Amino acid sequence: MPLHTVIAVFLLTLSTNSYAGDLFDMLQRMSDADYNQNYQGIFILRKSDKLSTFKVLHGNDEKGVWESLETLNGESRQVIRHNNKVVTIYPEQKLVTIRHSINNNSLYLHLPDNIKQLDHFYTIQRRDDDRIANHPTLVVDLLPKDQYRYGYRYWVDKNTGMLLRCDLLAVDNTVVEQMMFTSLKYLKSSPADSFAGLLKGAPYEQYKQQLLDEREVNVLPSAQLKWGVNLLPKGFMLTQSTMRHSQPSSANSNEEAGLLHLVYSDGLASVSIFIEQNQGEDKHLQGASMMGAVNAYGNSVGDYFVTVVGEVPITTVRSMARSTFKLP
Repeated sequence: MPLHTVIAVFLLTLSTNSYAGDLFDMLQRMSDADYNQNYQGIFILRKSDKLSTFKVLHGNDEKGVWESLETLNGESRQVIRHNNKVVTIYPEQKLVTIRHSINNNSLYLHLPDNIKQLDHFYTIQRRDDDRIANHPTLVVDLLPKDQYRYGYRYWVDKNTGMLLRCDLLAVDNTVVEQMMFTSLKYLKSSPADSFAGLLKGAPYEQYKQQLLDEREVNVLPSAQLKWGVNLLPKGFMLTQSTMRHSQPSSANSNEEAGLLHLVYSDGLASVSIFIEQNQGEDKHLQGASMMGAVNAYGNSVGDYFVTVVGEVPITTVRSMARSTFKLP
């Protein structure tokens, strides 16, 4: 039986009074189905007072995942991803950048991969069904059990499991960020040939090419990590620790200065902590800063400076920044 048929039958048998576990299980099925779709469409992204429009093309085949994201307002830009390779084209600057990502992350928002593991930190509620871009959708709220993370409202295509709209909800239930498809067409097969053709145009051959991969990034085992955080929200775990080295910190020292990047996540929300040598108040973010759903907080810790950034409430980044410490 086709996967979209399984999802449709599952939805028909699911009542609004079903257990939360059934809803989490259903969303997990939809998340698994999402990445297997081939489609093209247009979606809008609202962050703070800024509204951006994008044209998207997505394909999945035996060679992996293909994605293309093109801006339709503001500066002209097109991003093309094949698995972990990301190519960005800036026509106005006649520039092409190339980078290789570590995590094969999508260019835009999808349902999280591990929804079934989130029931420890979020409650799930089903809302009335809706329609987005002329596709019938299931609507669910994923609401945090504490004040340290945002809530999420998902509109998911009933027939394919694809995420068609997502609202990021603050503690007072206001929408702080929103993604929504305005048009969407499913394709019968992967448009891999279209992606290959995107880079074969004569104009691109004359563009300057720039490789953005980091020259030296060491992954640090957690056992060797010399930093910790006392006040972590429940469920947040260290998922990444990398060190970007630069020149020695002083003329009389063999110790290299660098930027330590720690990532903590509960499987849905994530927070980055950046730790570096303190270069003076005018060189670092002091205290709190906010841009849409993203909050940041900077704090001195001895000879070091800690900056915490994430799509989480200001309470979270502030408490993490103030409680970050260096092990003896």
